[in-house]
Amino acid sequence: MTAQELFQEASRRGLRLKTVGDKLAVIPANLCPPDFAATLKAHKSELLVWLNRPPCPGSGEVPPDGLPLIPVEPRPTPATRQLVIDYLLRQGADHPGPLTAWLVRRESDYYDGPGKHWDCAAFAYAAARDAACWQLNRGEREALDLLVAALPKPVRQ
Repeated sequence: MTAQELFQEASRRGLRLKTVGDKLAVIPANLCPPDFAATLKAHKSELLVWLNRPPCPGSGEVPPDGLPLIPVEPRPTPATRQLVIDYLLRQGADHPGPLTAWLVRRESDYYDGPGKHWDCAAFAYAAARDAACWQLNRGEREALDLLVAALPKPVRQ
């Protein structure tokens, strides 16, 4: 399994993976089955590299104007669309500012470019996805995995 697949599997199991120095923390550790813990230990170095990959440069930062457009119409689920847009709203993208201006220009670029025949909801998602992927220095699937993992988990009894 790749580090990303292990991260996804941990998330599916209700576990969070995080780095603490050169150690891999599994939260909550008491819910991690021994066989999965062994798999995580076997892939610890790959997971540490993947988890420690620095963002570019991170939340709140404005992507460059020259970021290439992705010509394929995105078709996210409503929950995925909301997850990505909420990530940018938490950064203030619902108020005037440089990030909001970038997102509006990006939506317009998609409309004037590869998205001429897209569903109108695709423009907002595509712009938000592009910003989130750039900020997190991840591809779309990896960025979504990180955003899902950051959601509060329900308390288990």
